[in-house]
Amino acid sequence: MFVEYPFQVSILASYFILILALLWRISPQLKQCVQNVTPEISLFLGLAVVSFISTWTYMFKFFAFSYNEWRDVAGYRYSLEGMGSLNAISYWLNDVSLFDSAWRQVCVGAWQWLWSHQLCSLTVAVWTPILAIEGFKRRIPHIWAYMILGQVVAISVGASLFFAVMLSNQPIRNKRASPKLLKALTLSTVGGIITVIVSPFVAETGGFMPNLLVMHILLVFPLVALNYIPDTEFASNKTGLHVMVLYLLAAGANFSIYIHQWIECLTVLEAESNSFTYDVFHKLFTTFFGHPAQSSISYDIVCMQIISMAWMYTESKKAFKHMPNWCVYLLLSTPVLSASVTLPLFFAGCEYELISVKKKDKIESSIVVEEISYQLVSSDL
Repeated sequence: MFVEYPFQVSILASYFILILALLWRISPQLKQCVQNVTPEISLFLGLAVVSFISTWTYMFKFFAFSYNEWRDVAGYRYSLEGMGSLNAISYWLNDVSLFDSAWRQVCVGAWQWLWSHQLCSLTVAVWTPILAIEGFKRRIPHIWAYMILGQVVAISVGASLFFAVMLSNQPIRNKRASPKLLKALTLSTVGGIITVIVSPFVAETGGFMPNLLVMHILLVFPLVALNYIPDTEFASNKTGLHVMVLYLLAAGANFSIYIHQWIECLTVLEAESNSFTYDVFHKLFTTFFGHPAQSSISYDIVCMQIISMAWMYTESKKAFKHMPNWCVYLLLSTPVLSASVTLPLFFAGCEYELISVKKKDKIESSIVVEEISYQLVSSDL
């Protein structure tokens, strides 16, 4: 069968080959999860499946929508009647930039960006540090693969799989991220937040794709550079404080962006009924399902909300004898404040608890040493 644009078809095919290659790359860790399966691991593996179905149902609908939209116009330019289906697809892929059209669809418009920015903020400011810091503490190999898998499939899918792998790999005692890694993460986080802030302003200009490219590079850079950054094997409160500040920075920045976007949305909200609450939820709902690309990324953030809540519950039950009140508050407020705000606050809180425990243990050890020294001196006298 003759294909006019084989290169464009091969690019689409290579996209799915890349997904399979990434799954193969992390397959040893996934096999370990299955071998050491627990109810918690099963939960996150199940959430990965739910996330994939939710997001890719609408991703395939987006492909169909884009193709049909192109076909309606292409009939005036090409003779489609005698054209084979694969050749028609090659023409479609040559004429349409799927990546550009999908991202512009979810970035243009206040209400569209209200959904989409949450995923961007979460990914650049929260998910990259979690992958680097937690992956390093557990010596999980190829952590960059989880990020790229999240970019080409769905962040919620990559996050679910990584949380499952985290549960099957306990942290190595006193293994902490190096200062160089934390500096790289701080730079990538600040840079990523800037790209998120800039996105709605360049969404309809030629600067949109370069900005998006920078955002995606900053997501992967610290994870790839991790292999070339020397690490330190000993823990210190200074390292813990840096990690805590990094998560607090992400939470504060994401909260500011989130509130600002809500103000933008409410400013342009048109009254369609006598109920303000109805108008808000109706607009959220219609935006969510207004376009297949928007539905896909919106489902991605909804799944991330659920996954984040599941992680807060699972990890707090494991780390603390009783689930602290602050964990309960963060968990329950996630659907309102967004996981881009509550998840980094949770990790910051866990880091604070870890620092507090180590300080307490150090003080108790000092007291024991002093008591032993006093007893030895007394016995000598």
